[in-house]
Amino acid sequence: MALKLLEIICGNSSLGITPEGGLFETFINNTTTETSVKGTIVIASTTVQGGVDTAPAGSAVPIGVIYESGIAKGAIVKVVTSGKAQALLASDQTSTTGYWCGVSSTVNGRMYQVADAPVGTSAHNQEIGHSLQTVSTPGSLSLIQMHFN
Repeated sequence: MALKLLEIICGNSSLGITPEGGLFETFINNTTTETSVKGTIVIASTTVQGGVDTAPAGSAVPIGVIYESGIAKGAIVKVVTSGKAQALLASDQTSTTGYWCGVSSTVNGRMYQVADAPVGTSAHNQEIGHSLQTVSTPGSLSLIQMHFN
């Protein structure tokens, strides 16, 4: 019912709710790959108006996570900006329920986790949320509760 109401209010699908419980907005895909990859952490594009770029390693300005794979560069892509989302773990990272999540300092567009929130302004601004899932395969998608600083 709530999703139908949102669709009626929003009309053109530039805003919506994912089945996982995230709020998505639409942007122009300007990520570093030819097509979008679900779970990639993004920042506001510095070269494309209304676009998103892949978050560089250690970015302190993440705005969301790509919701769908296979969207061509230059096309409209859904980006989860709040609520629940699946984020891609860095290739050397697994996830643990309840851990702090941030932009990886070694891999563009990927997430890392630690048990306790890191100290310092830079690390604080890298935060994307908290883990809602334990995943033992590095580089996989992991469900998080998003929030940005």
